[in-house]
Amino acid sequence: MKLIYIPIEVKTRELITKLFFIANNISENFIFFIGDKMATKNATSCLGKGVYFYKSINWYDTPHINRIKSKGNVYISLDEEGGVTQSNKSNFLSILNRRSSELNVSLTDKIFTWGNFDFDGWRTKYKKYKNKIVKTGSPRFDLWRKEVYLKIFKDEILYLKKYSPYIFIPSTFINSYEWLKKEIEHEKKMNRGNRKEPPGFLKKRIKQSKDSYKSYLAYVKMIKELSTKFPKKKIIIKPHPKENVIDWKRKLNIKNKYSNIIIDNKFDLTAYIAASESVIFTETIAGMQSAIMGKKTISYNLKNVSTLRNYANKCVPHTTELKTLVKYLNKRSITKNSKYIKKIKNRFYVTNKNSSKIIMENIKKIKINDLNMNFFHLRLKIYSIFYLLLDNLKFLSIEIKNKIFNKFNFKSYSVKMPGGIKK
Repeated sequence: MKLIYIPIEVKTRELITKLFFIANNISENFIFFIGDKMATKNATSCLGKGVYFYKSINWYDTPHINRIKSKGNVYISLDEEGGVTQSNKSNFLSILNRRSSELNVSLTDKIFTWGNFDFDGWRTKYKKYKNKIVKTGSPRFDLWRKEVYLKIFKDEILYLKKYSPYIFIPSTFINSYEWLKKEIEHEKKMNRGNRKEPPGFLKKRIKQSKDSYKSYLAYVKMIKELSTKFPKKKIIIKPHPKENVIDWKRKLNIKNKYSNIIIDNKFDLTAYIAASESVIFTETIAGMQSAIMGKKTISYNLKNVSTLRNYANKCVPHTTELKTLVKYLNKRSITKNSKYIKKIKNRFYVTNKNSSKIIMENIKKIKINDLNMNFFHLRLKIYSIFYLLLDNLKFLSIEIKNKIFNKFNFKSYSVKMPGGIKK
């Protein structure tokens, strides 16, 4: 038997997808370990050598990659961001200056890509390592198949149907001025530490952040208008894991005037799209997904905003006018436009075979050590108890420090991994 480590950073975005990958390959000669980043780090210290399947090889990830590799593990990556929404190849290559480095590519055993676009970008930038780069698609695509999502998300879709017919808005904004200031500082920090970024790129990124906040304010205004124009329809907003739900509620005043607005992020994105009547978005992959799933989809955008990652907006009908948006939502049916679907599939590698299977086929080609099964289960039991006690002490310590000093913040974990992984 061989071992694959699968760390999760953002639970609502990654957990179901990674579990689907495991379920599709459970009959293979592999043991799968899935957990948050801290649990997976602990596991690599005690369970044995295996494959570490991570979501990125950012330029600042070198110490992390070296630590994983130093224990004899294979390191592979499928970038969770994908890069498929970047407006053009030039922008994607600039993004790769952050999402990778030549050193990290040299350390990584395999890099999987979402489709033709990022596959070509990776191979253009790292010609020397092109044999490491493989076009596989993402397990995310597997969940977009009707026969898959109707089965996996049956209960969630049934629950959400009680709100039907509803308009769904997947959010991906900077949704507070305080966050905007922090984001600009973060961009400056990333630029200072990375000498590979081209001139002017920082300025573009800061504009993108400012435009994201402007778009958020415009969406708040638009949602209020829709709430009034469609009083019998629910409007469900799913905030991005990074967004503050309280800021949304404060801006929308949903308890009083706009009572048909629901802010909810309990479920996987696919369930909300599947149960919806129509989808409104800007820039996010969710818009491309909803078009593939056959939903009435439209991109609503501000004029003169950043065009760094606006490809998704071009893959469906799009508008900057509220009147046009309302007119489109009032249409009883939509005609599938093959031109739009073709644009989407130009970015994604979607085949008759699940991406989960394609990725596993490529993993099996890598030379991987077999586990010593005589000691594996014993180590698993002993270290599980040890780390359970240790981690609970860590969490307790953080809570105490929060209350006493009011300056130690562990918010990012509670937002990204609400409730942890218990089962």
